[in-house]
Amino acid sequence: MEHFGARFKRFRDVHGWSQEQIGFELNVSKATVSKWESGRAQPRLENLSEIRRLVARYGLSLDYLIDGIGRADGGGRHVAEAPPDYPAAVAGNADEAALLAHFRALKPSRRKGLLALLED
Repeated sequence: MEHFGARFKRFRDVHGWSQEQIGFELNVSKATVSKWESGRAQPRLENLSEIRRLVARYGLSLDYLIDGIGRADGGGRHVAEAPPDYPAAVAGNADEAALLAHFRALKPSRRKGLLALLED
């Protein structure tokens, strides 16, 4: 039977993220993500809240990741399918969608640098 870590890894792989990138999104280390994916550890409650927020942006429920019961979302998409209109679905216009896509492709250190630049 497939466990949380395997479903979480599939979600990460579908979106082309490294363990380091998804760890940055969730404020955990690459090693922590690796332990979750291999089944050597389970996320803490505070981590589950962050995971829920992240996967919900892609139409995936935390329930599906945890126990594999039900559909990935109300529309019947499975975890291996990314919503076709993301990031356009969360952006106000094409420029914002492009900016979001470029930002997500950056390494965590570059993201931090860009955010620091924007705060000035």
